[in-house]
Amino acid sequence: MDYKVILDKMEKLFINLGFSPIIINNVKFMRYKECYCKITFLKDWSAFVIESADNIQDAKKGVLEDGDLYYTDISESELLSQFRSDLINYYMND
Repeated sequence: MDYKVILDKMEKLFINLGFSPIIINNVKFMRYKECYCKITFLKDWSAFVIESADNIQDAKKGVLEDGDLYYTDISESELLSQFRSDLINYYMND
């Protein structure tokens, strides 16, 4: 599984759900209201993680919470489906 291809598809999922890309301290975040998320690939674990902040001040300071891990040992469609579901359930709460 090519992690760069998956990362690109994850970013497209963010945008399709209404997140907007924003650069903070030269780091690309995806913003939905006051939620700031970024995706990190953990090479040693072969997994992606969503790191998030509840406001722009925490995002600027790098005070981020880690979300669930998305391991690359499942199919691409399963990974993206779980990722999409978690974005809606955990990061788009009103």
